[in-house]
Amino acid sequence: MVTALWLAALGICAAVPGAEAQGTGTPAQMVDNRPRGLVTREELMENRLRQLGVDNPDPAPTAPRNRADSVEWVRWRRAANTATGRRIVVSIYDRKLWLINGQDTLIEAAAGVGMGVVRGPRGIGSYDFSTPRGRRTVLAKEENPLWNPPDWHYWGQAEVVRPFPAGGISLGDSGRVVRRGDKVGILRGGEFEAIPAERPLMFNGVLYIPPFGTVNRKIPEVLGKFKLDTGDGILIHGTNDPLAVGFWGTHGCVRLFDDDIQFVYENAPVGTPVYIY
Repeated sequence: MVTALWLAALGICAAVPGAEAQGTGTPAQMVDNRPRGLVTREELMENRLRQLGVDNPDPAPTAPRNRADSVEWVRWRRAANTATGRRIVVSIYDRKLWLINGQDTLIEAAAGVGMGVVRGPRGIGSYDFSTPRGRRTVLAKEENPLWNPPDWHYWGQAEVVRPFPAGGISLGDSGRVVRRGDKVGILRGGEFEAIPAERPLMFNGVLYIPPFGTVNRKIPEVLGKFKLDTGDGILIHGTNDPLAVGFWGTHGCVRLFDDDIQFVYENAPVGTPVYIY
């Protein structure tokens, strides 16, 4: 997520006066008085990808990077171009999404796509956050969705990260952290006190990953106001982080601006085919 503080840390706008001409009797050189320190969206995105562990980040590639990539790109581009009926088409290299009905393009929208392979923290390995090519289907739709992040979301947020143990977490005389239905809370003397969903499960210097199915695992706003589920964790959704729209900056999903995802949500029913190339 991009915050104002994070943006400020990346680039502070500052004006640097041009250097004065040196010496006497010689013509002054042309002085460049343009302000320095201005940061473009491309530079912000590149810096973010480097911080996330992407080697040699390229936030806006426009062509296949190798032969295998080219073969898959040609295959699914041809499939998208020959498809009929109402369908969603996503171009990874153009970072665009189209909703098409027959020969009519209903909307063309900028899209954020997967950032590729990312190094895991502290030698954990790597994660492939690429947007997969192929033919998919809108399996379900949801308004105001909550994000249920995979385990990788929690790695790197603390020195020690562990799955939540089935038997709970002992706090000694202070009780025990346990799961009760869809909540995680502290059990003391037979009384259960739920832990607020937004509070990290940090105990004894360990960050515990909330169990799936609990409110502690659900994060609001990340997916924007609408989502279309195409299966296997690949969603078409809105965002509270518009910087990544139009770039390789997602964890594999296709991310749209609010107005665009609302239009797609309202005009692409469940069962709509999705072609990604």
